[in-house]
Amino acid sequence: MGKIGINILIEREKKGSKIIFIASSPDINVFAEGKDIDEVKEKFIGGAKHHLENFPEDKRLLMKKENFEMPMIQKIFL
Repeated sequence: MGKIGINILIEREKKGSKIIFIASSPDINVFAEGKDIDEVKEKFIGGAKHHLENFPEDKRLLMKKENFEMPMIQKIFL
C-alpha cells in the first residue's frame, strides 16, 4: 500500500513563559504539542498512525482523496 499524504498546520503559541508548537490537521482529528517543530511533527505522525489504525474508515477516505496542496496561509495586517 502507498503512503498517505496528510496536510498539517503548525502554530506557535505562548504557554506561560514558554513557547510551544501545536500541530493539527484539516484531514483527520489529530492534534499534537511539542517544544519545537521537529518534536511536534514526530508526535503528530505517531498520533496520526495510531488514529488511522483505530479508525480504518478515515484511512480509506484519505486514500481516495486526490493529493492537493494545502492552501498557503498568510498573515495580513489591516
